[in-house]
Parts: sequence; structure tokens; C-alpha cells
Amino acid sequence: MSMIQTIRGPIDSAALGRTLTHEHLTNGIGGMERIPGLFDREEMIARSVEALEQARAAGVDAILDVTPLDLGRQVWLFEAVAERTDVHVVPASGVYRWVPPIYLQWDADEIAAHFLREIQDGIEGSGIRAGIIKLAWDLEYQLNEGPVPENTPRGMLERTARAAARAAKAGGVPITCHTRAVDELGTPLLDIFEDEGLDLRAVTIGHSNDSTNLRYLKSLAARGATVGLDRFFSTEPDYVAQRGGIALALIQAGYSEQISFGHDASPAGFWGRWREERISDCWTRVPKFEVPWLREHGASEDDIDAVLRRSVRATFEAAAAMAGR
Repeated sequence: MSMIQTIRGPIDSAALGRTLTHEHLTNGIGGMERIPGLFDREEMIARSVEALEQARAAGVDAILDVTPLDLGRQVWLFEAVAERTDVHVVPASGVYRWVPPIYLQWDADEIAAHFLREIQDGIEGSGIRAGIIKLAWDLEYQLNEGPVPENTPRGMLERTARAAARAAKAGGVPITCHTRAVDELGTPLLDIFEDEGLDLRAVTIGHSNDSTNLRYLKSLAARGATVGLDRFFSTEPDYVAQRGGIALALIQAGYSEQISFGHDASPAGFWGRWREERISDCWTRVPKFEVPWLREHGASEDDIDAVLRRSVRATFEAAAAMAGR
């Protein structure tokens, strides 16, 4: 067992329950709360609480909110939501795809120290501590070839990955990664983490169900990482079958303890259609559609519990063990 930080305070890992591992209460850009007229705070709180309660009614006990500062994380929203629901929400430190200029003059240890402050002392001076580290590698990783100059997009992504590994080891929290799965970016990330001496059981390589390449997906699990099947945007039957089929193949290959589910959705965010529609059911599609599809096609209740509960708990416990907790 280990302790996990949530927006309501620490809980034992055994209490986490069935968890969606890649979600956002809100999203946008860092500093968006200072733009006049951009959003209504009470509306954002209401949307977030409503979505959490609908998720709870569908059988979800917790979400990992993987929104770092530069993706629009809002501590005031965490504080308000914590007063209105007891669904577990685990907040994140880390960095998104476009590494902010504040990191340009910091080496990996200095970036790690920044992440650690949010893990150990609190986010933005609040009493809420980060319980996980988020990284994002996408098209930006392909922006330079050959040797990696220090301050290119790729160089910065690699520096922040090393920083995340060091902070995870010292702080005892797992790492979750947005990746461009079709480019198999989980592989170089795991290479860096392994080089830094990180227990790969504490790592989730996310958005992996954007790829149907089972050779690649199985290779991630074979190295010990969790495969995040955390993009689920539609309830159309063909879509459900396609995404469910990826999960089922990994379960049948013996990896039910190393896959996790999520939506990459936000009830109160600013990207895509989330801003214009009240999407209070955005975190119910996995429990209401993907999980039933898996049951109908041979997955056992133990498999479902492994994916939604035990795999997630294992990432936190592996991270805590690295820090001797």
C-alpha cells in the first residue's frame, strides 16, 4: 500500500477504486484564468461536479486529472470541486507538448526540483499536492533530426522527461505520458526512463489506443509499463468495437494488469467542442460502452477489475517503492 495525493488530501492506494487514468476537469493554456470574459467560474465548477457525479453513478471511483500548469490547470477549480464531491481526483505536475520558455535556462535537476515542489509542498502555494507527473510527446518530437541540440523542441522534451524521472523517483509518484502512438513515441520515453533508473511499472504510456499496432503495444507492456488505452471519444458501435478490440487483444495476451482506461475528455475545457456543449457524460463512455463490449466478448470480471483498479494502483505503489515509502 502507499499514499496517493488527491484534491481532498491523501488516501491509501487501496481506496483509489475504479479509476479513469487520463482526464481533465478543464484545459486550455496557462494563465487563461486572467483573461477577462473567457469563462464563468461557477459554470466550470458545476460542469466538473456534474461530470464527476455521473461518472460515479456509472461505477467510477476516481479520475487522474493530468492537466499541468501550461495546459490550463486551475487550483481554484480543484478547491471548489473538492468541497462538492468526494470522487477522488488526483492532480498532476509536469509539462505539456510545447515546453514553456521558463524551462530553457533550467537543467534537468532544476526542472525536477520544480516538479518536486508541487509534489511535496503543494501546487501554486495551495495545500493541494500533485500525485502524478504528466509529460506529452507528439509531433514536436519530430522537429529535428540527428543529434539533439539542447533547446530544440525535441531536446527540451527529452530534458523534461529526465527531470520527470528524477522527480518521480524522489517524490514517489508515477508518470503518465501523452504520446503520438502512431510514431511509437512510448519507446524512446521508456528508453530515457530506463536510463534514469526508473521502475517502468510506475509509467503509463498513454493514448496507445490511437494505434492498432499490437506488436508495439505489447512491447511496452513487456518492458513493464502500463499501456494507457485512454482515448475514447465516440459511442458508435464500430468505434467501440475497434477500441474494445485493442483492449481485448492485450487482455488475451496476458496484460490485463498492465492496461488502463480513460477518455482524454473535459467537461469544462476550452479545446474542441467541450467549450460549447455541456458534456456531463464525458467520463461515462468507458464504463457504459467499452466495458460492456469487453464483457460480451469474453473478458472476465477479474480482467475488468484488473484494468480499472489493480493496474492503476500498481503504478502508484511501484512509484512509492522507489522513494522508499
